[in-house]
Amino acid sequence: MPHAEIIVFTKDADGPGATGVVYNTLGLPVDFTDEQFRALDPAALAAEFHSDAVWMNGPRRALVDAATAELGDGGRVTSVEGIAMHTVADIHVPDLQTFLSAQRPPYKQLTVGRTTQCLFLKGSEIHELLSPEGHQYVMQSLSRHVDPDLNLEQLPTLGERLQLPEGWQYRVRTLDEDLRVSAHGDAHIVFDEYENNYQRHA
Repeated sequence: MPHAEIIVFTKDADGPGATGVVYNTLGLPVDFTDEQFRALDPAALAAEFHSDAVWMNGPRRALVDAATAELGDGGRVTSVEGIAMHTVADIHVPDLQTFLSAQRPPYKQLTVGRTTQCLFLKGSEIHELLSPEGHQYVMQSLSRHVDPDLNLEQLPTLGERLQLPEGWQYRVRTLDEDLRVSAHGDAHIVFDEYENNYQRHA
């Protein structure tokens, strides 16, 4: 399913970090195109939201079979230049400029404050990152920001394109039972260099 999100950042009073509020289109009718999302101006949005910066996360394609989320702001729908979004999470980054830069480091775990449950059904093909510490992260959505042509059919061989750090692995497998990936206040996620999003489930 097509979706996209923006993160509206406010700088910390001290230090280089910032707190972000996450707005996401999931659960709402798909009323936008990839081109419409790409045309959004983050500087203009930052001014509109009275924030220090806005990060454009997407456009994306959700890979889950079903999902539920606890919404913020009372479930209110916010129009982001005509694109309907819910408030779904918050995040703190230790260095805002590094996060916003093209050198944002992939394969670094971030903690996102949210309450969600994602379901991948038995028989589904899932795509995972395995960390040197033994953690497993399942891809929840692919990004078409870095590679506008990335699609589901390319994911089985994506590992051949990733510049995985030492000890990391990319794995594709078919589920022999349903997989539920839950977050109750905190979700631990990583991005690869294409900005595909993976959440830790083990």
